[in-house]
Amino acid sequence: MNISHNFFLYFKDNQPILFNYKQKKEYSLRKEYLKALVDYSNTEEDITTKENIVNDFISTDILTEKNNKDQPYLNYYAHMFHHITKDTSNAMAEATEEEWAGQYLEVCKKVKQVEFPKRGQIEDFEVVITLPEAEEINIDLIDTLKKRKTIREFEETAVNIQQLSNLLFYSFGYVHGVEKEYGPFRRRTSPSGGSLQIIEPYVAIFNVEGVENGIYWYEPETHSLCKVNDHFSYQDLRECLAGQFFGNDCSFGIFLAANLEILAWKYKTPRNYKVVYLEAGHFSQTSQVIAVTQSLQTWITGAFKESAIEKFCKMDGITKIPVFFTAYGKGKFSHMHTIMKKKLDEYRD
Repeated sequence: MNISHNFFLYFKDNQPILFNYKQKKEYSLRKEYLKALVDYSNTEEDITTKENIVNDFISTDILTEKNNKDQPYLNYYAHMFHHITKDTSNAMAEATEEEWAGQYLEVCKKVKQVEFPKRGQIEDFEVVITLPEAEEINIDLIDTLKKRKTIREFEETAVNIQQLSNLLFYSFGYVHGVEKEYGPFRRRTSPSGGSLQIIEPYVAIFNVEGVENGIYWYEPETHSLCKVNDHFSYQDLRECLAGQFFGNDCSFGIFLAANLEILAWKYKTPRNYKVVYLEAGHFSQTSQVIAVTQSLQTWITGAFKESAIEKFCKMDGITKIPVFFTAYGKGKFSHMHTIMKKKLDEYRD
């Protein structure tokens, strides 16, 4: 017999839990069951004398006849996460259209009974900068899309506060104003699950005319920057980006954070974590397109050190987490940084 590869063990309130990540089932283990499993996993000790335990293990697929280990293309932990979040939205899959609509409304009624989490407000901050009103932008969409290109080497260039204001408003601002059909919720230029608007930009200012260096939280209600941290250097940025230096000399950067408290107010399944990153991608893409209209280039990354970003942006890492970063400024349209090109040339020699 083989111990199934579809399980992992964790502890909750000092109680061992065996979780089948493919079937989304979990089992509390009594001491004798845990001991039998550990003994068998270490030494393949004969546990057939414990007939009741063996039968329970077989009936729950903990013990299997064949080795059911997958050969995943993903990292093994990512493979588990994929299965944990797979098919978690099927509760109403067999319902008719009328039934589905009714059941969904019942879910919404239950959600509404819980008070909506409070968002940050400018009153929470000592230093607040009201940005100038955004200018109207008229673009040729296809031409703009063609001009968008990721760069990896910025030049030390200042951008003006109007460019920053335009980018923040059209990427993250409430461009539609108050819409009666959406009630207390607002729309932006990127889609957001349930219109919850969980993505919040933290702006790292390096070289913007009229705005001091530091990290600011963008507040879309009043189109303002609220200072979170007084100082933030390019070396600090490298610390946040796991040593990457492609953001050096950018004029400003934006850490996209996800407000998980607001997300969990409505969406409860493990699948909601996937949606976080999809939503961040929508907003990042929109901001890159708007950057082109402001004659700015961009560099993006999802490789970073979350704990460092949380430290500098003063996120708790529980209700709010960093999910993406984009740098903005002017630079070389080369596909490779000078340092990387030099190393590659040395390697070729």
